[in-house]
Amino acid sequence: MMSIKIVVGVIAVVTCIMIAVFQNKKIWFTTGAALLVILLGTIVPNSIFYLPEDVIALEGNAAARSYALVHSLTEVVKWNAVLICLGSMMLSSVLAYSKVAAHIGSSLAKRSTNLCGAVVAILVVAALVSAFVGNIAAVIIMFPVAISFCKGAGIKSGRLVSAVAMISNVEVAATLSASPESAMFAGFSGFRFNDFFIYDGRVSFFVICQVAMIAGCSFYYFVFAKNKKNRIEIPVENLVSWGPSIILGIMVAGLSFMSYFHHRIESATGIFVFLMGIVSMIWFKLTQKKTAAEVLEVIMKTEWKAVVFLMGTFVVAAAVRESGILSDLVLLVGNIAGDIKGYAFIILIAVSVLVSAFVDNVVYVAVLLPFASIYALAIDADPELFTFAILLGSCIGSCITPVGSSANIIAVDMLKDNGEDFSFGEWTKTGIPFAAITAAVSGLFLWGVWN
Repeated sequence: MMSIKIVVGVIAVVTCIMIAVFQNKKIWFTTGAALLVILLGTIVPNSIFYLPEDVIALEGNAAARSYALVHSLTEVVKWNAVLICLGSMMLSSVLAYSKVAAHIGSSLAKRSTNLCGAVVAILVVAALVSAFVGNIAAVIIMFPVAISFCKGAGIKSGRLVSAVAMISNVEVAATLSASPESAMFAGFSGFRFNDFFIYDGRVSFFVICQVAMIAGCSFYYFVFAKNKKNRIEIPVENLVSWGPSIILGIMVAGLSFMSYFHHRIESATGIFVFLMGIVSMIWFKLTQKKTAAEVLEVIMKTEWKAVVFLMGTFVVAAAVRESGILSDLVLLVGNIAGDIKGYAFIILIAVSVLVSAFVDNVVYVAVLLPFASIYALAIDADPELFTFAILLGSCIGSCITPVGSSANIIAVDMLKDNGEDFSFGEWTKTGIPFAAITAAVSGLFLWGVWN
């Protein structure tokens, strides 16, 4: 089995490297890696995915050879998370079209008495959008607001647009519906929607993200403080409709209500969020008088690649977990940090921040969450202390470089389309201190609450 374990490890490492180097082709690498894992499990049954006794007891080897594929499609891929991603992506598309968040953000910025206050207002709105429908939606929605604001202030747009992306990354896993990372975390930990706010009598991950957001906004308040200009003339974005915001409110209320019926129906939350996405498309068609072709165009622009990427990641992460690599990793970290929670906590946050600056969050979180939980139990710590550290560090670490997240890449591309280049060095000049400050402040808060 050692040889298979090495092969799986090589597949996982090479996949991560290729994703970091070729971000725009990451779907091909995770899908290829997942298919390779399933093929290996088919050729050599009971190697990567261990066969249950009822399959072993069957005559012939057809069931054994098909187990890797069946197991991957029925148990490894978390369809609840997939449906949540699909639904929230469709809803985020019409939310961007409605311009509600852009209208609120530009209105707050216009009413601010100084430039720094206006920047914070824009960042807070971006953060809240990201907390419920993801960082990509937040960047797309708030980009025109940031551009208009910077024109009025006479400053380069890159600094504020990158700030919007960074603050959105910090909040990207704050709730169940926010992102693949949060849906994946919920599937692994069994968290319900309400558990992201309060869990086991203590404040949970949403509150921790708000602490990080406050630290990040404070950092950017002082970054922009050198500009002495006070009132900014910024046009208020015209509001198209409150409809998608109402649908979002219904979705949030429904998920909160469903938290009281945990696991009654497998994938219930995913089905509900997906239905809300369908409702948003129906709203777009009927109330906005759109043709079927226009609705289909919006649906096709949904990040379907992200969903396929997520499915492939589930399979690769399961192979790493079930092949025994995680157990070896627990022993390795145990030899370094021992059973001292503080050392382990610092290592997990620091490594998560550094790795996520280059490696896609979804892959990193999928592989490391099970490890964090196993290691916490091994040293008698709350699993949430370490799983939250992994999730928090990966969200913050993605702010360091312009390739740390899809939202960062989109922000840079949109700036280029707007005629402004924002270099790798310009991004990291603020990305590094932003990540250091938010990680330190929110990490201390997490330790104080969950230690």
